[in-house]
Amino acid sequence: MTNATGKTKGRVAFLDFLRILAAFFVIVNHTNSGVFLERTPAELQWHLSLLWYYTSKTAVPIFMMISGACLLGKRDSYGKIGRRILRTVLALVLASYLYFLMKAWVYFGLWPRAVNFGALFGQIWRGEITNGFWYLPLYLGLLLTLPLWQRMASAMEKRDYEYLMALTFTVGAAWPLLSHYVPALNMPKYFGQMIPCSYLGLFFAGKYFVKYREPRRNSVLISALSLVLSLAVCWALTRLEFDRVEPGQQYWFMDERTTPALPVITASLSLFWLARCAFGARRSGRLLAELGGCAFGIYLLQDLVIAESKKRVFMPLCEKLPAFGAALCWEVIVFAAALAGAWILRRIPGVKRIL
Repeated sequence: MTNATGKTKGRVAFLDFLRILAAFFVIVNHTNSGVFLERTPAELQWHLSLLWYYTSKTAVPIFMMISGACLLGKRDSYGKIGRRILRTVLALVLASYLYFLMKAWVYFGLWPRAVNFGALFGQIWRGEITNGFWYLPLYLGLLLTLPLWQRMASAMEKRDYEYLMALTFTVGAAWPLLSHYVPALNMPKYFGQMIPCSYLGLFFAGKYFVKYREPRRNSVLISALSLVLSLAVCWALTRLEFDRVEPGQQYWFMDERTTPALPVITASLSLFWLARCAFGARRSGRLLAELGGCAFGIYLLQDLVIAESKKRVFMPLCEKLPAFGAALCWEVIVFAAALAGAWILRRIPGVKRIL
Protein backbone atom coordinates (compact mmCIF):
# COMPACT_ATOMS: atom_id res chain seq x y z
CA MET A 1 0.00 0.00 0.00
CA THR A 2 3.03 2.25 -0.14
CA ASN A 3 2.12 5.67 -1.46
CA ALA A 4 4.37 8.48 -2.46
CA THR A 5 3.43 12.04 -1.71
CA GLY A 6 0.54 13.65 -3.50
CA LYS A 7 2.89 15.57 -5.79
CA THR A 8 3.55 14.17 -9.25
CA LYS A 9 7.31 14.60 -8.86
CA GLY A 10 8.95 11.25 -8.26
CA ARG A 11 5.82 9.21 -8.92
CA VAL A 12 6.18 6.39 -11.43
CA ALA A 13 3.32 5.96 -13.90
CA PHE A 14 3.18 2.16 -14.03
CA LEU A 15 3.18 1.90 -10.22
CA ASP A 16 0.31 4.37 -9.92
CA PHE A 17 -1.59 2.46 -12.60
CA LEU A 18 -1.04 -0.78 -10.69
CA ARG A 19 -2.20 0.84 -7.43
CA ILE A 20 -5.48 1.77 -9.08
CA LEU A 21 -5.86 -1.63 -10.73
CA ALA A 22 -5.13 -3.52 -7.50
CA ALA A 23 -7.58 -1.35 -5.53
CA PHE A 24 -10.27 -2.21 -8.09
CA PHE A 25 -9.36 -5.90 -7.93
CA VAL A 26 -9.83 -5.84 -4.15
CA ILE A 27 -13.42 -4.79 -4.79
CA VAL A 28 -13.84 -7.55 -7.39
CA ASN A 29 -12.45 -10.10 -4.94
CA HIS A 30 -15.06 -9.08 -2.36
CA THR A 31 -18.07 -8.97 -4.69
CA ASN A 32 -17.65 -11.50 -7.48
CA SER A 33 -17.49 -14.90 -5.77
CA GLY A 34 -21.24 -15.01 -5.13
CA VAL A 35 -21.82 -15.38 -8.86
CA PHE A 36 -19.94 -18.66 -9.36
CA LEU A 37 -20.83 -20.00 -5.90
CA GLU A 38 -24.51 -19.96 -6.83
CA ARG A 39 -23.90 -21.70 -10.15
CA THR A 40 -22.28 -24.78 -11.66
CA PRO A 41 -19.90 -25.39 -14.57
CA ALA A 42 -22.95 -26.09 -16.72
CA GLU A 43 -23.44 -22.31 -16.94
CA LEU A 44 -21.23 -19.89 -18.83
CA GLN A 45 -21.45 -17.36 -15.99
CA TRP A 46 -19.67 -19.82 -13.69
CA HIS A 47 -16.64 -19.90 -15.97
CA LEU A 48 -16.56 -16.13 -16.59
CA SER A 49 -16.98 -15.31 -12.93
CA LEU A 50 -14.32 -17.78 -11.88
CA LEU A 51 -11.76 -16.36 -14.31
CA TRP A 52 -12.58 -12.82 -13.18
CA TYR A 53 -12.29 -13.92 -9.56
CA TYR A 54 -8.79 -15.34 -10.03
CA THR A 55 -7.76 -12.23 -11.93
CA SER A 56 -8.74 -10.23 -8.85
CA LYS A 57 -6.63 -12.48 -6.60
CA THR A 58 -3.57 -10.70 -7.99
CA ALA A 59 -4.45 -7.58 -5.95
CA VAL A 60 -2.44 -8.29 -2.79
CA PRO A 61 0.60 -9.73 -4.62
CA ILE A 62 0.64 -6.59 -6.78
CA PHE A 63 0.49 -4.37 -3.70
CA MET A 64 3.40 -6.34 -2.25
CA MET A 65 5.47 -5.87 -5.40
CA ILE A 66 4.68 -2.15 -5.46
CA SER A 67 5.91 -1.92 -1.86
CA GLY A 68 9.11 -3.74 -2.78
CA ALA A 69 9.72 -1.47 -5.78
CA CYS A 70 9.30 1.61 -3.54
CA LEU A 71 10.89 0.52 -0.26
CA LEU A 72 13.85 -1.64 -1.24
CA GLY A 73 17.01 -0.20 -2.72
CA LYS A 74 17.41 2.32 0.10
CA ARG A 75 18.09 2.32 3.82
CA ASP A 76 15.52 4.34 5.73
CA SER A 77 16.26 5.46 9.25
CA TYR A 78 14.47 3.69 12.06
CA GLY A 79 12.65 6.94 12.77
CA LYS A 80 11.27 7.14 9.24
CA ILE A 81 10.15 3.53 9.34
CA GLY A 82 8.59 4.15 12.74
CA ARG A 83 6.58 7.07 11.30
CA ARG A 84 5.42 4.85 8.44
CA ILE A 85 4.30 2.23 10.97
CA LEU A 86 2.48 4.89 12.99
CA ARG A 87 0.62 6.14 9.90
CA THR A 88 -0.46 2.60 9.05
CA VAL A 89 -1.66 1.96 12.62
CA LEU A 90 -3.58 5.26 12.60
CA ALA A 91 -5.19 4.35 9.28
CA LEU A 92 -6.19 0.95 10.64
CA VAL A 93 -7.65 2.37 13.86
CA LEU A 94 -9.51 5.28 12.28
CA ALA A 95 -10.95 3.21 9.44
CA SER A 96 -11.86 0.43 11.87
CA TYR A 97 -13.68 2.93 14.06
CA LEU A 98 -15.76 4.00 11.05
CA TYR A 99 -16.78 0.38 10.44
CA PHE A 100 -17.33 -0.09 14.18
CA LEU A 101 -19.73 2.86 14.29
CA MET A 102 -21.67 1.60 11.27
CA LYS A 103 -22.10 -1.84 12.83
CA ALA A 104 -23.08 -0.28 16.16
CA TRP A 105 -25.67 1.89 14.44
CA VAL A 106 -27.17 -1.04 12.53
CA TYR A 107 -27.04 -3.82 15.13
CA PHE A 108 -26.65 -2.41 18.62
CA GLY A 109 -27.65 1.24 18.70
CA LEU A 110 -25.01 3.92 18.35
CA TRP A 111 -24.85 4.99 21.99
CA PRO A 112 -23.13 3.90 24.24
CA ARG A 113 -21.52 1.48 21.77
CA ALA A 114 -19.66 4.37 20.10
CA VAL A 115 -17.42 4.86 23.15
CA ASN A 116 -16.83 1.18 23.87
CA PHE A 117 -13.18 1.38 22.86
CA GLY A 118 -12.38 -1.92 24.57
CA ALA A 119 -14.69 -3.71 22.14
CA LEU A 120 -13.25 -1.70 19.25
CA PHE A 121 -9.62 -2.60 19.94
CA GLY A 122 -10.56 -6.18 20.73
CA GLN A 123 -12.15 -6.54 17.30
CA ILE A 124 -9.16 -4.90 15.63
CA TRP A 125 -6.79 -7.28 17.40
CA ARG A 126 -8.85 -10.35 16.46
CA GLY A 127 -9.38 -9.19 12.88
CA GLU A 128 -13.16 -8.93 13.26
CA ILE A 129 -13.75 -5.39 12.00
CA THR A 130 -14.12 -6.29 8.33
CA ASN A 131 -12.80 -9.06 6.13
CA GLY A 132 -10.76 -6.76 3.89
CA PHE A 133 -8.51 -5.50 6.68
CA TRP A 134 -6.60 -8.77 7.05
CA TYR A 135 -3.90 -7.27 4.83
CA LEU A 136 -2.96 -4.43 7.19
CA PRO A 137 -1.44 -6.66 9.92
CA LEU A 138 0.54 -8.39 7.17
CA TYR A 139 1.80 -5.02 5.96
CA LEU A 140 2.62 -3.93 9.52
CA GLY A 141 4.68 -7.10 9.97
CA LEU A 142 6.53 -6.21 6.79
CA LEU A 143 7.24 -2.70 8.07
CA LEU A 144 8.49 -3.99 11.43
CA THR A 145 11.07 -6.13 9.64
CA LEU A 146 11.76 -3.60 6.88
CA PRO A 147 15.15 -2.43 8.25
CA LEU A 148 16.43 -6.00 7.88
CA TRP A 149 15.11 -6.42 4.32
CA GLN A 150 16.47 -3.04 3.21
CA ARG A 151 19.92 -3.80 4.52
CA MET A 152 19.83 -7.28 3.03
CA ALA A 153 18.69 -5.96 -0.36
CA SER A 154 21.50 -3.39 -0.43
CA ALA A 155 24.02 -6.25 -0.39
CA MET A 156 22.18 -8.51 -2.84
CA GLU A 157 22.96 -9.04 -6.51
CA LYS A 158 20.69 -10.18 -9.31
CA ARG A 159 21.31 -13.89 -8.68
CA ASP A 160 20.49 -13.41 -4.98
CA TYR A 161 17.09 -11.92 -5.86
CA GLU A 162 16.41 -14.82 -8.20
CA TYR A 163 17.40 -17.37 -5.57
CA LEU A 164 15.15 -15.77 -2.95
CA MET A 165 12.17 -15.70 -5.32
CA ALA A 166 12.73 -19.27 -6.46
CA LEU A 167 13.05 -20.49 -2.88
CA THR A 168 9.98 -18.72 -1.50
CA PHE A 169 7.76 -19.49 -4.49
CA THR A 170 8.80 -23.16 -4.53
CA VAL A 171 8.37 -23.81 -0.81
CA GLY A 172 5.46 -21.42 -0.25
CA ALA A 173 3.45 -21.83 -3.45
CA ALA A 174 4.48 -24.72 -5.71
CA TRP A 175 5.05 -27.37 -3.02
CA PRO A 176 1.68 -26.88 -1.25
CA LEU A 177 -0.10 -27.04 -4.60
CA LEU A 178 1.67 -30.27 -5.53
CA SER A 179 1.06 -31.86 -2.14
CA HIS A 180 -2.65 -31.05 -2.47
CA TYR A 181 -2.76 -33.69 -5.19
CA VAL A 182 -0.08 -35.96 -3.74
CA PRO A 183 -0.53 -35.86 0.06
CA ALA A 184 2.51 -38.10 0.55
CA LEU A 185 4.63 -35.10 -0.47
CA ASN A 186 3.37 -32.94 2.39
CA MET A 187 6.18 -30.81 3.75
CA PRO A 188 8.05 -32.33 6.70
CA LYS A 189 7.17 -30.79 10.04
CA TYR A 190 9.29 -27.71 10.85
CA PHE A 191 11.01 -27.79 7.44
CA GLY A 192 9.60 -24.46 6.32
CA GLN A 193 9.86 -22.64 9.65
CA MET A 194 13.04 -20.77 8.69
CA ILE A 195 12.13 -20.14 5.04
CA PRO A 196 10.45 -16.79 4.26
CA CYS A 197 6.92 -16.85 2.89
CA SER A 198 5.86 -16.20 -0.70
CA TYR A 199 4.84 -12.64 0.09
CA LEU A 200 8.43 -11.78 0.93
CA GLY A 201 9.43 -13.23 -2.45
CA LEU A 202 6.84 -10.96 -4.09
CA PHE A 203 8.17 -8.01 -2.09
CA PHE A 204 11.66 -8.57 -3.51
CA ALA A 205 10.24 -9.37 -6.96
CA GLY A 206 8.92 -5.81 -7.22
CA LYS A 207 12.41 -4.40 -6.82
CA TYR A 208 13.94 -7.09 -9.02
CA PHE A 209 11.77 -6.22 -12.01
CA VAL A 210 12.54 -2.52 -11.64
CA LYS A 211 16.25 -2.90 -10.98
CA TYR A 212 17.34 -5.76 -13.22
CA ARG A 213 14.78 -6.24 -15.98
CA GLU A 214 14.31 -4.05 -19.04
CA PRO A 215 11.42 -4.38 -21.53
CA ARG A 216 12.38 -6.15 -24.74
CA ARG A 217 10.77 -6.59 -28.10
CA ASN A 218 8.58 -9.55 -27.17
CA SER A 219 8.09 -8.71 -23.47
CA VAL A 220 4.44 -7.66 -23.82
CA LEU A 221 3.49 -10.76 -25.82
CA ILE A 222 5.28 -13.14 -23.45
CA SER A 223 3.77 -11.48 -20.37
CA ALA A 224 0.29 -11.51 -21.88
CA LEU A 225 0.59 -15.20 -22.75
CA SER A 226 1.89 -15.93 -19.24
CA LEU A 227 -1.09 -14.12 -17.73
CA VAL A 228 -3.59 -16.00 -19.88
CA LEU A 229 -1.89 -19.34 -19.15
CA SER A 230 -1.81 -18.66 -15.40
CA LEU A 231 -5.51 -17.83 -15.30
CA ALA A 232 -6.28 -20.87 -17.45
CA VAL A 233 -4.44 -23.08 -14.95
CA CYS A 234 -6.43 -21.51 -12.09
CA TRP A 235 -9.65 -22.23 -13.95
CA ALA A 236 -8.67 -25.78 -14.92
CA LEU A 237 -7.56 -26.80 -11.42
CA THR A 238 -10.72 -25.33 -9.89
CA ARG A 239 -12.88 -27.12 -12.47
CA LEU A 240 -11.08 -30.35 -11.60
CA GLU A 241 -11.60 -29.73 -7.89
CA PHE A 242 -15.32 -29.14 -8.44
CA ASP A 243 -15.61 -32.80 -9.49
CA ARG A 244 -13.27 -34.10 -6.75
CA VAL A 245 -15.01 -32.74 -3.65
CA GLU A 246 -18.37 -33.58 -2.16
CA PRO A 247 -21.30 -31.26 -3.00
CA GLY A 248 -21.25 -28.20 -0.77
CA GLN A 249 -17.53 -28.40 0.03
CA GLN A 250 -15.09 -25.66 -0.94
CA TYR A 251 -13.67 -26.33 -4.38
CA TRP A 252 -11.95 -22.97 -4.96
CA PHE A 253 -9.05 -24.30 -2.89
CA MET A 254 -6.49 -21.79 -4.19
CA ASP A 255 -8.17 -19.05 -2.15
CA GLU A 256 -5.76 -19.34 0.80
CA ARG A 257 -4.71 -15.74 1.41
CA THR A 258 -1.56 -16.43 3.43
CA THR A 259 0.03 -18.63 0.75
CA PRO A 260 -0.91 -17.49 -2.77
CA ALA A 261 -1.06 -20.41 -5.18
CA LEU A 262 1.67 -20.54 -7.79
CA PRO A 263 -0.64 -19.71 -10.76
CA VAL A 264 -1.86 -16.63 -8.88
CA ILE A 265 1.76 -15.57 -8.30
CA THR A 266 2.70 -16.02 -11.97
CA ALA A 267 -0.42 -14.07 -13.00
CA SER A 268 0.61 -11.27 -10.62
CA LEU A 269 4.18 -11.19 -11.95
CA SER A 270 2.83 -11.09 -15.50
CA LEU A 271 0.48 -8.17 -14.77
CA PHE A 272 3.25 -6.25 -13.00
CA TRP A 273 5.60 -6.70 -15.95
CA LEU A 274 2.88 -5.88 -18.50
CA ALA A 275 2.33 -2.53 -16.78
CA ARG A 276 6.08 -1.94 -16.63
CA CYS A 277 6.38 -2.58 -20.38
CA ALA A 278 3.34 -0.48 -21.26
CA PHE A 279 4.35 2.63 -19.31
CA GLY A 280 8.11 2.33 -19.49
CA ALA A 281 9.95 4.74 -17.21
CA ARG A 282 7.39 7.55 -17.58
CA ARG A 283 6.43 9.69 -14.61
CA SER A 284 2.81 10.00 -13.53
CA GLY A 285 0.74 12.86 -14.85
CA ARG A 286 -1.42 14.87 -12.48
CA LEU A 287 -4.55 12.74 -12.95
CA LEU A 288 -2.78 9.39 -12.66
CA ALA A 289 -0.87 10.58 -9.59
CA GLU A 290 -4.09 11.72 -7.93
CA LEU A 291 -5.85 8.45 -8.68
CA GLY A 292 -2.86 6.42 -7.49
CA GLY A 293 -2.76 8.48 -4.31
CA CYS A 294 -6.38 7.53 -3.61
CA ALA A 295 -5.73 3.77 -3.84
CA PHE A 296 -5.16 3.25 -0.10
CA GLY A 297 -8.31 5.19 0.74
CA ILE A 298 -10.30 3.14 -1.77
CA TYR A 299 -9.05 -0.03 -0.08
CA LEU A 300 -10.05 1.26 3.36
CA LEU A 301 -13.56 2.31 2.28
CA GLN A 302 -14.53 -0.43 -0.18
CA ASP A 303 -15.94 -2.97 2.30
CA LEU A 304 -18.21 -0.28 3.75
CA VAL A 305 -19.45 0.77 0.31
CA ILE A 306 -20.03 -2.87 -0.64
CA ALA A 307 -22.08 -3.53 2.49
CA GLU A 308 -24.18 -0.40 2.00
CA SER A 309 -24.78 -0.92 -1.72
CA LYS A 310 -25.43 -4.65 -2.06
CA LYS A 311 -29.18 -4.47 -1.52
CA ARG A 312 -29.54 -0.98 -2.96
CA VAL A 313 -27.50 -1.52 -6.14
CA PHE A 314 -26.57 -5.13 -6.82
CA MET A 315 -29.96 -6.74 -6.16
CA PRO A 316 -31.84 -4.33 -8.47
CA LEU A 317 -29.18 -4.81 -11.14
CA CYS A 318 -29.67 -8.59 -10.95
CA GLU A 319 -33.30 -8.09 -11.95
CA LYS A 320 -32.24 -6.46 -15.21
CA LEU A 321 -28.90 -8.11 -16.04
CA PRO A 322 -27.29 -11.57 -15.81
CA ALA A 323 -25.60 -11.98 -12.43
CA PHE A 324 -22.08 -11.64 -13.84
CA GLY A 325 -22.97 -8.46 -15.71
CA ALA A 326 -24.70 -7.08 -12.62
CA ALA A 327 -21.60 -7.82 -10.55
CA LEU A 328 -19.37 -6.01 -13.06
CA CYS A 329 -21.58 -2.91 -12.98
CA TRP A 330 -21.74 -3.05 -9.18
CA GLU A 331 -17.96 -3.27 -8.92
CA VAL A 332 -17.53 -0.17 -11.07
CA ILE A 333 -20.09 1.72 -8.97
CA VAL A 334 -18.41 0.66 -5.72
CA PHE A 335 -15.04 1.72 -7.09
CA ALA A 336 -16.37 5.13 -8.14
CA ALA A 337 -18.03 5.70 -4.75
CA ALA A 338 -14.95 4.62 -2.79
CA LEU A 339 -12.76 6.78 -5.05
CA ALA A 340 -14.98 9.79 -4.39
CA GLY A 341 -14.80 9.14 -0.65
CA ALA A 342 -11.02 8.74 -0.72
CA TRP A 343 -10.63 11.92 -2.80
CA ILE A 344 -12.70 13.91 -0.28
CA LEU A 345 -10.83 12.48 2.72
CA ARG A 346 -7.50 13.46 1.17
CA ARG A 347 -8.68 17.08 1.21
CA ILE A 348 -9.12 17.06 4.99
CA PRO A 349 -6.09 18.57 6.76
CA GLY A 350 -4.02 15.84 8.40
CA VAL A 351 -5.89 12.95 6.79
CA LYS A 352 -3.86 13.08 3.59
CA ARG A 353 -0.69 12.34 5.57
CA ILE A 354 -2.32 9.10 6.77
CA LEU A 355 -3.82 8.05 3.43
